Amino acid sequence: MATFREILITTESRLEAGDLHFGHGYLDAHDEAVALVLAAEGLDPLTGSEILDLDVSPEGLEKLQGFLRQRLEDRLPTAYIIGYAALGALTFWCDDRALVPRSPLMSVIHEGYSPWFDHSVPKRIVDVCCGGGSLGLLAAYHSPETSVLLLDIDNRALALAEANRRTQALPNTLCVQANLLATLAPESVDIILANPPYVDAEDMANLPREFHHEPRIALAAGDDGLDLVHELLRQAVYVLSPEGVLFLEVGNSAPALIASYPDIAFTWLELASGGHGVCVVSASELKASIDLTDSGSSQV
Repeated sequence: MATFREILITTESRLEAGDLHFGHGYLDAHDEAVALVLAAEGLDPLTGSEILDLDVSPEGLEKLQGFLRQRLEDRLPTAYIIGYAALGALTFWCDDRALVPRSPLMSVIHEGYSPWFDHSVPKRIVDVCCGGGSLGLLAAYHSPETSVLLLDIDNRALALAEANRRTQALPNTLCVQANLLATLAPESVDIILANPPYVDAEDMANLPREFHHEPRIALAAGDDGLDLVHELLRQAVYVLSPEGVLFLEVGNSAPALIASYPDIAFTWLELASGGHGVCVVSASELKASIDLTDSGSSQV
């Protein structure tokens, strides 16, 4: 028999030697080793060091070997292997219908949207391109008095978001299939959380293998990474309340966004959870620069 301590050391070593990409919710080989070993044994992901000198069961060892084949040979992200992923205070069901939860917009939620939205409690928050729903559900958890809409055009992703919504049992949430913000009424949203597809063609061609297990529709966004962002900005002008704000993640496509909208005063954020290419812009700043033509909605 082998103890958890021994198996964790061996698993970490195998992951370190595997030429893997880390970043789908885990910092490094150590974090992934802990997640895989605990999941293989059927233990709570928050289990602590009290188990280190206990023996791993034969069933757990066998399951771990299957997990490692998926990780090392297929380069499947750990979150897809074990079926769940944490973001902030919550844990979500996770599979290839949506990106692995990892957005740095988590920090914006934890900080209460301050100082960019400081007009008491927001009435409505929208998580657009919600994928599995992690950002919107985290927002609802931290703002129980706020109505939170989770929007996505992909019905597979939205089904996963709905499963997570039911599991979290947050009564202030609703999942709606929509093309970006097109179903929303004018001036009906205080805060938009947007993590749209933003990977440009060059970056798509050079992504590590792990990313190719994620849905392409949630990543690829044309030559400059802004295929959806242009329409998102036009719709945001229409649906944001006068005091509203848009938090937008565009990653490496930030220079293209700045070049496309030189008159918009995007504020680029340094966030506690790391990440880059995250900005905030107010409704008034957008309205001064974005054409409202054909930005109407069917209104929710």
